[in-house]
Amino acid sequence: MKTSAVWRVLCVLLAALTVAGTGGPTAAAAGEAASGSAKEMAEQMKIGWNLGNTFDAPHETAWGNPVTTAELFETVKDLGFNTVRIPVSWSGHTAGPPEYTIDGAWMDRVETVVDQALEAGLFVIVNAHHDNGVYYPAPENAEAAGEYLTAVWSQIAARFADTDRRLIFQTMNEPRIEGASYEWSVDAKNEECMAALDVVNELNQAALDAIRAAGGCNEDRFVIVCPYAGSPSGALLSRFHMPEDSAEDRLLLSIHAYTPYDLCLDTRSKADTFNGSGRSQIGKMLKSLDYMYVQKGVPVVIDEMGCIDKDNAQARYEWAKYYVSEAAAYGIPCVWWDNGALHTTGENFGLIDRRALTVYEESESALQGMMDGLKDGTE
Repeated sequence: MKTSAVWRVLCVLLAALTVAGTGGPTAAAAGEAASGSAKEMAEQMKIGWNLGNTFDAPHETAWGNPVTTAELFETVKDLGFNTVRIPVSWSGHTAGPPEYTIDGAWMDRVETVVDQALEAGLFVIVNAHHDNGVYYPAPENAEAAGEYLTAVWSQIAARFADTDRRLIFQTMNEPRIEGASYEWSVDAKNEECMAALDVVNELNQAALDAIRAAGGCNEDRFVIVCPYAGSPSGALLSRFHMPEDSAEDRLLLSIHAYTPYDLCLDTRSKADTFNGSGRSQIGKMLKSLDYMYVQKGVPVVIDEMGCIDKDNAQARYEWAKYYVSEAAAYGIPCVWWDNGALHTTGENFGLIDRRALTVYEESESALQGMMDGLKDGTE
């Protein structure tokens, strides 16, 4: 038996053994997810939650959230989630170029929380989050950005080479040109913007190649690929493309979509109801993603979505139910962005009280909407 084949068998067994006896997917389901197609993986992921403003911060508690515990992930699972995304910023924890050696204590801590989430029976996504200052996709930075992603992903993948394939890697997070007129939404008529999309393609390839080269379960681990700015518009142009992969059917596409923006993300907007316009925007986006990717065998994961609290519980319920239901009908899992914030002047996406291990009262309707939507969308 070839070495790669041995690793494939081992990774499937690891997935099954890890979840046996937990409240997570059954051993059989975990094994199927680890050995099946990208489409089957997306189906297993179902619905997820982001451990936001934690490991993407300068240090774990820098932005006001508590130390992460195994009990938190058990709560996440008990609430109905199948997936947790753990955003991690690495650049502030490296020794710098050219090796970008990652601080051992930081890597160890990330590994601990990944293991806790897996032991709770969750699928886990780990990325390179607030590192855009290093991998920003300008042509003049392309070589340096590629070196950075190759260096950090080589180390991350090597550390998790023996971790089963319920651990999913995500190449980048919202790679973009900060401050540009096209920072968050692509401009097909702007050649600088199009050049940035070309660099994003190169960087996704560099990250994927580094992951695969690390061996072990990484040889065919599922990898989520990011378009420019993480935006639907960045993915729906033909200039963007998925990287070439040595593994078969192991890539998924990441999308971030706080849609409609005025209701979901704009803290200055007084929009606090979910209406026909919002439904139309969500429907159009999902239909386009289905046509461009899902129907062509590339599953989509909306790994950041959510609707900020504006003291509008009913609207958040209606929005969450509609959004998740429509996405689930296309086989697209949704992952709520939870930054732990409520009662601030900023983006109040707080869903789970990580200290009390309960759902914030203000967000109970949003959670119920997601779970009702998932049920409706998968029936």
